[in-house]
Amino acid sequence: MNPIPATAPASDQLERLLLRMSRKDEAAFRELHAATRRKLFCTILMLVKRSYLAEEILQEAYVRIWVNASTYRPTLGSPMVWMITIARNLAIDTARKSTREVHADDAILTGFADDSPTALETIENREEHDDAINYRRNIFVALQALDPTKRHLVIAAYIDGESRNRLSERYGVPVNTIKTWIRRALLEVRAALEAGVVAANTRQMV
Repeated sequence: MNPIPATAPASDQLERLLLRMSRKDEAAFRELHAATRRKLFCTILMLVKRSYLAEEILQEAYVRIWVNASTYRPTLGSPMVWMITIARNLAIDTARKSTREVHADDAILTGFADDSPTALETIENREEHDDAINYRRNIFVALQALDPTKRHLVIAAYIDGESRNRLSERYGVPVNTIKTWIRRALLEVRAALEAGVVAANTRQMV
């Protein structure tokens, strides 16, 4: 069988490759990968905007294509449309997941010392301005008390806006490890802030 042109693979050729892949034909998978990789990568990149993340999603997309090759039917659309749908759905899910993770970690930050004024309350209530300054100072002190790696991770993620995937590459550890380090660091900061609030209240009572 002649290789499929990488620029414009024909639907019937892709269908035959998918059929062979349903029988676990690895040579068929290699041909399909070579013929469709560029198109799928561009599709994913348009959604996630980062090439390293697009590469990760692309790998997962091909895993799903390999595993689900036997489920393909022409009624689902052309083979290319079917594969693009798989890749797009993965890219969209990854983008949404990243947003949820950032919001979840942000919730930890915004949950620190619930009785401290927020930025909006400070604007609306000028008499609380001093309390807000003290609160920010306490956060800075709590961050300085962290292990340097954890402190750098929090600053990179929340001040520099770096993604968990990028930090994973920089530190050479899995993404889940980065997420765990950041979450633990935030919890340590919260604990330090809460301890500071208790100490301040105790001093006021003396």
